[in-house]
Order: sequence, then C-alpha cells, then structure tokens
Amino acid sequence: MDISLEIGEYMLNYRVSAIIKKDNQILVHHGIEKDHYTLPGGRVQAGESSIDALKREIKEEMGFETEYIRPVSLIENFFEMNNKNYHELLITHELKLKDIELYKQNKYDAIEEIKKGKLEFLWMDIEKLNEKTLLPKGLSTIITENKNEFVHYINDERIK
Repeated sequence: MDISLEIGEYMLNYRVSAIIKKDNQILVHHGIEKDHYTLPGGRVQAGESSIDALKREIKEEMGFETEYIRPVSLIENFFEMNNKNYHELLITHELKLKDIELYKQNKYDAIEEIKKGKLEFLWMDIEKLNEKTLLPKGLSTIITENKNEFVHYINDERIK
C-alpha cells in the first residue's frame, strides 16, 4: 500500500524519483496532456525502502531493470493540486539502466496499462532544463548545479 495519507487539510505523500543520465541528458516523464515534466518514479509502499520503491516503479512503468548509483536529494514539497494541499517528501536517487541498448532510444512509452497512451519518457538536455517546467520547482537547479553532494531542499508553493 502506497504511503499516501490524508492528515487534516493535507495529503502526505512519500515519493521517489530517479535521475538517469545519458551523456548530457536526463530521462524525464511527461504526461501527454500536461505542460510540465517530472523525473521517473512514484510512491513508496509501506515497508519498502526508497531505492527498492524506485527500482520497482521503473520496472512497472517502463519494464527496465536499473542499478543504483547514489542518493541525490530530499525535497520537502508543499503545493496545491486539484484543490488539495500536499505535503510531499521526495527522495531522488541516481540510477542507471542495466541494458545499455536502451540508451539508444530517444523515447519510451509507458507499459503500465493505466498509463499507456497517457505517459511518455524521453531524454532532455540538462542545459535546457531551465527552459522547461520540471517539477517540483528547484529540481532543475539541483540537477544542473549539484555534482556529487546530497541536497536538502524545501519547495513551498503555498499561498501565504
């Protein structure tokens, strides 16, 4: 069961995302009808480590096996979506694809039945991240400026 709890006026989510690099590009996923991008990943399930959750999510959504490289960041993310306040903990890890042949493709379709035709995965130039809307805010800075240090970032989009 996903760690996603309604607590008072907030929805608490525990999520993970992956930085997967190919030369000067990273893999992003994009809802076909959305105007923003995110890193591949999803929710952590109760009793599951963030690394195991991330590997599972990529296997479910894309069918790919991955190898762990390093932790990248913890983002405390506060935002509103669909008239609901969210308090999200997002842990990002760097992974690599086990099958090097997969790096030759430019785009991948979601294989998870519920996401087929709605979600695509593609490579984005790291230098162009600031030209796109990569969520959560601040993530593009973490990717472009951080070389090998773990970063803790608070992204607060609540109206005050």
